[in-house]
Amino acid sequence: MSLLYQLLGWTLILIGLPLTLSPLPFGIILVAIGLALIMANSRSARRHLQHLRAQHKCLDEWMRKAESTVPGPFDRILRQTDTNGWQRPRD
Repeated sequence: MSLLYQLLGWTLILIGLPLTLSPLPFGIILVAIGLALIMANSRSARRHLQHLRAQHKCLDEWMRKAESTVPGPFDRILRQTDTNGWQRPRD
């Protein structure tokens, strides 16, 4: 079932990307839902987001703000990618 949700997430992203250029940016909503589905069902995607948050402080700050505004199940997923106390791996 997890693979199905990931495929649905990628499909929503692919459909949403061109729609972000439309006068009503409905694509942004589709991309956000697609990303949420992927993050909820992929451990490697969450790890990748955690690495990105560790490398880019602006992204980390934006995600911390998003944790307080997104609906219940998704704030838990964002908290799992938090970089508090997590050290960036050496390159």
